[in-house]
Amino acid sequence: MRLTLFIVFIIVSNSLSFSQSKKNIYRGVVKDANTFEVIPFATVAEYNDKTLINGVSTNEDGEFELESRKKSTHIEISFIGYQTVSLDITAIEQPQSVQINLEPIYDVLDEVVIASEKTTTQLKIDRKIINLGADLQQSGTSALEAFDQLPEIQTDLGTGSISLRGAGNVRILVNGKPSPLNTAELLEQIPSSYIDRIEIITSPSARNDANGLSGIINILLKKNIDQGFNLSLNSSVGTKRYLYGLDTNYNLSNINIRLNASDGQRNMDSEQWINQRYTNGNTRDFYAPHDFNGRVSRISSGLDFFLNDSQVLSFQIDHTHDFHSFYNNTFYSNVTNTPDFVYTRNSSHTHKTTDYNVNYRANFAKEGHFLEVDYNLTNNKNILPAEDFEESVFISREEQTNINNLHAFALDYQLPLNDFSVEGGLSGNYRALNSSRELELSGSSTTNDFFEYDEYIVGLYIQTKFTYRKWNWQTGLRYEYFNSKSINSVTNQELNLDFSNLFPTIHLSYVLNDHNTFASGYSKRISRPNFRNINPFQIGNQYFQWNANPGLKPEFSDNIELNYQYNQNKLKAFLSVFYRHRKDVIQWVDNIDENGVRNVSFENLGSRNSYGIESTMQYNMSNFWNAQLSANYYYTDANQPNVTWDNLYSSNIIFKNTFKLSKTISSDITYRYTPKNQSIFHFTAPRNRLDLAVRTKFLDNKLVVNLRIIDVFDQNLRDRTLVLSNITEKETWRFQSQTFGWLFGLTYRIFQNSEKTRNRKKRNYSHDGSTD
Repeated sequence: MRLTLFIVFIIVSNSLSFSQSKKNIYRGVVKDANTFEVIPFATVAEYNDKTLINGVSTNEDGEFELESRKKSTHIEISFIGYQTVSLDITAIEQPQSVQINLEPIYDVLDEVVIASEKTTTQLKIDRKIINLGADLQQSGTSALEAFDQLPEIQTDLGTGSISLRGAGNVRILVNGKPSPLNTAELLEQIPSSYIDRIEIITSPSARNDANGLSGIINILLKKNIDQGFNLSLNSSVGTKRYLYGLDTNYNLSNINIRLNASDGQRNMDSEQWINQRYTNGNTRDFYAPHDFNGRVSRISSGLDFFLNDSQVLSFQIDHTHDFHSFYNNTFYSNVTNTPDFVYTRNSSHTHKTTDYNVNYRANFAKEGHFLEVDYNLTNNKNILPAEDFEESVFISREEQTNINNLHAFALDYQLPLNDFSVEGGLSGNYRALNSSRELELSGSSTTNDFFEYDEYIVGLYIQTKFTYRKWNWQTGLRYEYFNSKSINSVTNQELNLDFSNLFPTIHLSYVLNDHNTFASGYSKRISRPNFRNINPFQIGNQYFQWNANPGLKPEFSDNIELNYQYNQNKLKAFLSVFYRHRKDVIQWVDNIDENGVRNVSFENLGSRNSYGIESTMQYNMSNFWNAQLSANYYYTDANQPNVTWDNLYSSNIIFKNTFKLSKTISSDITYRYTPKNQSIFHFTAPRNRLDLAVRTKFLDNKLVVNLRIIDVFDQNLRDRTLVLSNITEKETWRFQSQTFGWLFGLTYRIFQNSEKTRNRKKRNYSHDGSTD
């Protein structure tokens, strides 16, 4: 009997010990009870009666994982503006798929308006999402100037060039759609106040089009769907510039009507000094003041039909009229065997662009189960006239007209299966370009030439997502067929390009805990010869000649990256390292002959191996001071023939400080340092810039006043040295857009609805970007 009782005691003790040490794991998602939006950063706490045992926060997708080995009675879920939910442990039937719906506290929501005062960043498995918020340095600016404030994007405000991780060839999209305009013109047209967020996709998934070697920058514009009637006015005035506009919507629950419009003008006086020294002893110097006068008018309207709780049909029309003129007197001096002279160019650009978009989305019963169809049509007409004179004597007159029509269609379907989901879709893009040129040279008759170009790309993709504990996998495969046909009347050449390629992608992320996230990715990308490379009609003059290259081959790249994010109450940090291999590099090539004529073209030149590191650290120094330090460094080994340098590098450092001086006054001090950078043919000297901004709010925060001063010490000049086999050229640019200037802005919310209801989920779908 004693032995029997002893054995029973041992068994019971072990059972009790095991039950006490058994680990309980609860996984789930927290959502809004009315809109079913996920709620990020909600608090999930485990209690034993009144004793707190453990707690976590939901991630950006509203998901949480709670682990405990201790006895507990219930879980409490809370978030500001919502009623706290208490969930009894015994009532949890499926611990691995707990869904909590929080009811909003309307009385609180009526009195609180939350507007982010700073730019925030989210790290997703295949992209980085930057929510612009209400950044003081971006008030009244263009999208190009907004990019200049982001350490992830390298921006040259003077030339409008954009690069990611030290390389160009970036695909710029607006709401996931390509534009017929070049990067500079497109970004100057978009006011930063229209931008909701920016997606930087350096390791695109199979869902994304494969074009763009360095990655994709997707600009997602705001679509106001707030309840009732809302109206905001905004305006800005600054150094030779002004802008005014409105943003309004009227939401009738089942129908939402949107309208925003803006009109702005900007003049710029920039200066350029160039000294050329040839190896044969010849010299050539010139000074070129550049007078720019531009005006951009935009209007956008849309309708959202909420057919039911799970289906939305949207229509949108955007129209932009962009006109800018250039007047340049270039003073040539110290020209070997030639007296000094003045060369004059008068030119202008007129861009008229209209976008038509229709979008349908159906959400099914299960979270993440959806079907989406999107179609976009862009009609664009560009007129580019120019006249050249030397010492007031007529040399040439040219007018180029480009008519661009773009069609973009996309269909996406996602099916979730517990922790596993499958997504597939197709896309089609068609471009029809008619380019004509009328050219009159001194002493010659007028000629009329044309270039016709048709291009279409068909893409099919499938990708899978799998979640296991703290691991997230995403693998995909994309197939693209590309065809382009062109006719050049100057050479009577017909060109037919045909490419068919597969693009695999792999992404992996690991959530160590609430504070630490790791991610990695691989993608294969392509850059195909397109109309910008082979169109023979590009505006030039007798000193600048463009040569089309119809014999270009596609360029491919393999991209690998590793990312780390740390997120804690006061400290946030991002770290990325990457490797990129490019082959058959499509390279812009400069040649300057002994007469000073610059000949440029694109050529396939060898391969490149690039490495880089990017880091950002944000720390709340106090309850009124937030500091952010960002730095990056990129290095490339260029295995390319006939180049000046094969070791290429670039870097920059940004130190941003924001101060909350009072409830209504805040300020920003941003310092930027760009060390020396080196390309295959030129290097640029170090430069730095200090920007200041201050904001004040009046009338219960309805009126916001912003003042910004750019380049306080007026020293942000670009000094660049070009070294070719026969010449060394030293160039200094003083771009008005990135040297000393000021900008004063006003935003006034005239009407803001205060109905006791929460908004439906804000939709901003784009096939090549976010799907939320």
